[in-house]
Amino acid sequence: MSFSVLESLRSAHEDIENMEKAMSLVLMDKHKNARSTVSCEHALKHLVETTQLKCKTAIDIYQDKDGMRTDDINSLAGQRGDKKGGDVWTSFYDKVKEVKDYHRRFSVNQGMPEMQNSEWFYQRALENDKTDALFSGEEDFGKRVDMHELFVTYLNLKKISTQRKNNFRDATFARLKKKSPDLEPDDPEVEAEVQKQFHELDYIEWLKTFDQFHDVHRYAKYKEKSYSEYLEGLISYLRGFLLRTQPLVDIEKLETQFEKEFEERWTDRSIPGWQEPTHKDKLFCLPSNKLFNGEAVKKSHESGKVYKKKLAEMQKLDFEEQKKLVAATEDEDKRVAQLESRAAKWHDLLSDAINETVQHLQKKQSQTVEEMEMEKEDSDDDGEDLDDDGVDVGSNAGEDDEDRPIYNPLNLPLGWDGKPIPFWLYKLHGMGIEFKCEICGNYSYWGRRAFEKHFQEWRHAFGMRCLKIPNTSHFKEITKIEEAITLYEKLKRDAEEQTFRPDQDVECEDIQGNVMSQRAFEDLRRQGLV
Repeated sequence: MSFSVLESLRSAHEDIENMEKAMSLVLMDKHKNARSTVSCEHALKHLVETTQLKCKTAIDIYQDKDGMRTDDINSLAGQRGDKKGGDVWTSFYDKVKEVKDYHRRFSVNQGMPEMQNSEWFYQRALENDKTDALFSGEEDFGKRVDMHELFVTYLNLKKISTQRKNNFRDATFARLKKKSPDLEPDDPEVEAEVQKQFHELDYIEWLKTFDQFHDVHRYAKYKEKSYSEYLEGLISYLRGFLLRTQPLVDIEKLETQFEKEFEERWTDRSIPGWQEPTHKDKLFCLPSNKLFNGEAVKKSHESGKVYKKKLAEMQKLDFEEQKKLVAATEDEDKRVAQLESRAAKWHDLLSDAINETVQHLQKKQSQTVEEMEMEKEDSDDDGEDLDDDGVDVGSNAGEDDEDRPIYNPLNLPLGWDGKPIPFWLYKLHGMGIEFKCEICGNYSYWGRRAFEKHFQEWRHAFGMRCLKIPNTSHFKEITKIEEAITLYEKLKRDAEEQTFRPDQDVECEDIQGNVMSQRAFEDLRRQGLV
């Protein structure tokens, strides 16, 4: 009865209680699969926002700014607005008349009103779910990130790309100089080796290192619009990804915390790569406000007319105005450092999703087409096992045994039935013993059986492929990179020794009965001695 303020207040309290029960129903469905987790997060956000609106309505009624709540209470006590006192029963029958009149006017041909209980709010929250349109196929409902566009943008940053190639050229020159001490940096042999061996950064390597902004040279950052746009794109994507996967997170509070930490670190000059301001760099030119890559480029610039003109203009300025020029360079440093710091913070918050992306891509590289199709079919079958209500098809919806959380205080592995295995079986198979494999990136395997099985799995096969070593039975039980390389070198030497070499292994005999190798015999024959 919307005409009664007290009824609106009672209805608001009832809806708030029902929405709290609906939230508990949503939380029970949260851990069924990856898609359910994200969907439940958005359903919870919808229920929280709806609850806040109802609470605001109740607060407004309690504040009673228009006096309607007081009038309703007085009306129940028999007091009317046109007289000081009144009959309680007269007020009661007047209220009954209002109720009948209300239903006569608004309930014609509408049937029974819809029951808005906890189940009704639960269904409305699930219907409000829009996760299908929020994620791309690569993101897989928030399990992984899809940053290909940002990766392409990074590759197209000209100064950073040039820096990466120059670093590779310096490393190549240092390696070749050990073999040829007289080698010069501009030798054609160095350039030929660089052109032969240099490979552009790949997506997986970029995902592992894109938060290491201190490795980027300062001249590639200072007053570079493209680099700032790249950082802003990183922040925008990571921030949006967190909002899509965890909509209940208080983003404003996180950003305030980020700003506070950045200000403290900037004051202490403890941010990697920003310990010294740009204007103190020996390659920085204050009159033209530019930072150069090398001494020769700077000298060439200083010999030009533009620089001399700007230098003369700066010399005409007083001391305070020159200090403003220095302050402007420091403000530019702070702006870029702030973008880098914020992007690094978002990376730390989403490190699990980024690591999952890296592992997924490495796994795909080691799989065949058939294995990928089988894995996709298995994931599709897992998604079809649940009906629209999140209950297993063919199971009894009234039985709650399957939905109850599993009691597993010892964190034992789950068996084929989804329940923890017995503790004696856990001890029998030695699943409490940790085996680390350096070839797999120091990945831990629990139990002897899992450790022996992993030698034929994708992660170990990928690690061996990165070392350019065949994953054969000779390398079983080998977990150290150094031991694997040493064994591979020994196997190659043994194979060379066992290879049949005609010039040394074939024996020949001359007419006098002297036995010698084919190579020695050919040498003597050419000399005419046999």
